[in-house]
Amino acid sequence: MDSQESTIETGEESEGSLGQIKVNHTVVSTIVKMAAINVAGVLAVGGNFVENFIAQISSKESDKGVRVSEDEAGNYTIEIRVLMEYGVELAKTAETLQMIVAKQVTNMTGKPVASVDVIIEGVKMADDESLTLEEGDNA
Repeated sequence: MDSQESTIETGEESEGSLGQIKVNHTVVSTIVKMAAINVAGVLAVGGNFVENFIAQISSKESDKGVRVSEDEAGNYTIEIRVLMEYGVELAKTAETLQMIVAKQVTNMTGKPVASVDVIIEGVKMADDESLTLEEGDNA
């Protein structure tokens, strides 16, 4: 899928160029997830804790919780849905998340990030083992 891949500019084209380098958006999504879970106060990306753990150890990567696209200029636009730890300052943690994700994606791909939209899906206790249960669910 061409819409799921982006070409990384590697500088000036020279006669010795071997071709283009493309990064699939799934790879960018993985970078976003890995950067996000290392931010203090972020418990999970996308679904619940169990789903994220299974996605990390499985061979098939899930895109749940992260949407990557490109704007007219070819810069990444990222949307990330997260669960945050109860008690953290939500706005400050989300801002830190935006900065870290943008920096990591730019460092690893060489392409600028136009925006990182953070959607806080929920707040949970860090040691809560029932992260799979949402309000209103019946066990």
